[in-house]
Amino acid sequence: MIMVRVLAVLFALTWLIFPGFGLIDLSVTWDPEWPVVLEASWGVFMSVLVGGSFLAVAVRPHRAAAATVTLFVALSAMLLSAAVGLEWPLLGYAGLLVLQGAGLAALIRRLPDREPVRRRGWSVRLPLFVVAALGIVPWLLHADRMFGLNRRSAGEVIGDLTNGVDHYAVQGALALALVTLALLAACWPRGRRFAGISVGLCAAYVGVVSLAFPREFAGLSPSWSVLCIGWALAVAALAVPSARLQPGQLRFEVVEAERAL
Repeated sequence: MIMVRVLAVLFALTWLIFPGFGLIDLSVTWDPEWPVVLEASWGVFMSVLVGGSFLAVAVRPHRAAAATVTLFVALSAMLLSAAVGLEWPLLGYAGLLVLQGAGLAALIRRLPDREPVRRRGWSVRLPLFVVAALGIVPWLLHADRMFGLNRRSAGEVIGDLTNGVDHYAVQGALALALVTLALLAACWPRGRRFAGISVGLCAAYVGVVSLAFPREFAGLSPSWSVLCIGWALAVAALAVPSARLQPGQLRFEVVEAERAL
């Protein structure tokens, strides 16, 4: 277990500091000399979705299913972004995540009482599902816009590249990851809190920065920034409560009984 914790922390640092630059990009999101919305999206993707997931594994190695799935969603979003946005340098980050994730998963599988990633129960929290579904079209349209700008090398034009990767590609990947994780939070009880809070933090922060800098590169309009913040807070708020503490909500849920392994 010690080895799992140590490696998870080391892997987290690679995304928070180098080569991920997550915290570094977050540190300049309020500096008008930088393209702050693009920095915010890069920062939360690397710091929250990837680095934060590795830190969650370090804290609870035996209960790493939610963090593991979040890492898989982040990886899938990067791969789709590289393909749709024609941002092939992003495959370098994806490859790093594959190596780190595979190595850590191999160690976690050796833990005798580890939490399996495979679904054992299915529960749809209807209010959360409705809120998550409301974000599908806006986030996918935003991702499509980011990928289109990325194909035209918009980040390169303004000099916003990190290790050769255009920030527009990562903002598009973030949009894909947010809508996926929000829907996952609505349908998967064991990962509900982790996924919902991750979505809330990322979307709310990007919305706040975009609202503060309404004419910034890749930013949302003021009205969409407010809606983004509201959506983020609603996802997080609906994901946090435990169904066991809210029996009145059971009439809104479709539950498949869990089977012991």
